Amino acid sequence: MKNTFLGAIVVALGLGATVPYMSWAQDQPAVQGEHMRRGGRGFGGPGGPGGRMGGPMVGALRDLTDAQREQVKAIHERHADRIRPLAERVRAAREAINAAVTSGNVSNLQALSIEVGNAETELTFAQAQVQSEIFNVLTAEQKQKIAERKQQIETRRGEMIKRRQERQ
Repeated sequence: MKNTFLGAIVVALGLGATVPYMSWAQDQPAVQGEHMRRGGRGFGGPGGPGGRMGGPMVGALRDLTDAQREQVKAIHERHADRIRPLAERVRAAREAINAAVTSGNVSNLQALSIEVGNAETELTFAQAQVQSEIFNVLTAEQKQKIAERKQQIETRRGEMIKRRQERQ
């Protein structure tokens, strides 16, 4: 039971970090989030099941210089051969677990959940490395915008949690 709960937490954390990038791994826009401006769709809609792609770096990546855009594009291209199979592994693992649930064959649900968590962990790590490289391309002002956006996101998240608790 403890391992199942831990696996579920890993899956939830990994999914939150990776879903926005799944469509990128297939589509590879020059800049993260650009596929939305071009009218493209991720899994289940713009940016994935959660709707529009967010996160603190998205705003800063809209304000890149042409030279920075080229650097970001080169970073994405350099890592594409590594990230694409990881994103496919996540997709396949999620399909396997969904198939097991819908077929009623839940005997190996724990093993499938662990595979989803492992796949998402590897993808999240690879994406963090890409983001780290991109972060190094940004100016101090762009990094400040990211920090401010991150604070805004955290503030909104806290407000939503508080409203949810007040409703209960």
